[in-house]
Amino acid sequence: MSWSNIDQLADPEVAKKQAGIRRQNAADLAKAYHRVFTTDDGARILADLTRRFVYDNDTPFGSENINYESAYHNGEAGVVKFLINQMKQAEII
Repeated sequence: MSWSNIDQLADPEVAKKQAGIRRQNAADLAKAYHRVFTTDDGARILADLTRRFVYDNDTPFGSENINYESAYHNGEAGVVKFLINQMKQAEII
């Protein structure tokens, strides 16, 4: 996007078309996540990621910087949760 075509954003039809394209792209991506992680290998990898970064990802109480480490682990778990959420979205679509 550039300043030269900024006027197009004010056109409701253009905005509606672009929103539809974004929704379709998001749906296609969610379906791709679903296809990848519902194969035997994909399910095995997702199970390992879930165990490693969600269930077994505790921050020890004796950590030097417990706030930093817990936030870091939460971010790792967030990636796995994102993958799972994408798969759920694909099932809804």
